[in-house]
Amino acid sequence: MTNKILFLIILVASAIYANSQERCGTAAINQQRMEKSSEYKKARDKVNNQTAKWIKEHPNYTPETTITIPVVVHVVWNTNDQNISDTQIQSQIDVLNADFNRTNIDAINTPNIWQNIAADCEIEFCLANIDPNGNPTTGITRTQTNTSQFQISGPSVEDASTGGKEPWNINQYLNIWVCNLGGGVLGYASQPSEFLSSNDGVVINYTNFGNSGNSNAPYHKGRTATHEVGHWLNLDHIWGNNNCGNDYITDTPKQEKDNNGCPGFPHNINSCNTPNINGDMFMNYMDYTNDQCMNLFTKGQKTRMLAAINEYRPNILTHSLCSGTANILETNTNKKEILKIVDVLGRVTNKQSRGMPLFYIYNDGSVEKKLIP
Repeated sequence: MTNKILFLIILVASAIYANSQERCGTAAINQQRMEKSSEYKKARDKVNNQTAKWIKEHPNYTPETTITIPVVVHVVWNTNDQNISDTQIQSQIDVLNADFNRTNIDAINTPNIWQNIAADCEIEFCLANIDPNGNPTTGITRTQTNTSQFQISGPSVEDASTGGKEPWNINQYLNIWVCNLGGGVLGYASQPSEFLSSNDGVVINYTNFGNSGNSNAPYHKGRTATHEVGHWLNLDHIWGNNNCGNDYITDTPKQEKDNNGCPGFPHNINSCNTPNINGDMFMNYMDYTNDQCMNLFTKGQKTRMLAAINEYRPNILTHSLCSGTANILETNTNKKEILKIVDVLGRVTNKQSRGMPLFYIYNDGSVEKKLIP
């Protein structure tokens, strides 16, 4: 076999692999959680009405200052290459800040027709330097695990009983888990609601986190986390998760389905039988295109994210978790620590079996039941 033929085979295989990956598992994880909990489904069903109401009541809302979201990154690793470096983690924070504040260098690639609605979201991110106990921290935790791969259907990286790491206070921090995520999924997130869950946050495959130290092109520039944090702040996919669906944003054009690769502009003119000569906004962070082709959130998306923070994540508006001094987390009472995990017979265990209920006993006296999927 000549080198030329071998190169072509590798190129085709790489293209098939890239196209076979499901970029985002958020819709799937939402469906799974709704099937498990009727309360979760009810809470999510209320979100769009509550969000629309808030936006209507705050038509000219602008944050007084840039909103800073404190982040804790939980690195859950099985092999040394999964134990990503601090440099790679910081590169992801830098990407989030550039993308959400529209200081990303590729902002110039936004088509002229949409330049006037491309948004500086006035949201930034920091690695927290105060932990839930009020102690200094780097904003990074590292957990070695025997679990070789985590998946949406389980084992769960957000659960210590399945080899993962329990979150920090979900009301105060954006928890981001970085791990070996299987099933071809690059990441997923919890969308906000009044139903608070212990697994609230964002999960990213370790080869797609940040823009340094990984080589998983074309998803190697940190845009998977940008996309998933968009979900965490209540954005839907730009095609509305259905053919010509509704993403509840007025300034994104109607779109038939997700886009992959890196299309040329305009793409899919008059999509969904609409008179839209500009086609799909495939460069939006909430599509599925390659990292290098993504470059904007819209003003409508910004408004929806600000509504989500005010409605469902209000503690983000007032905190001192990145300033070097403890404020709202001055005591240990805001952080529940697991004392032990027991089975239905009261035996201490860390083992898991599908369908087996486990009981988490915390230092504040509370008990939480979890069912292994």
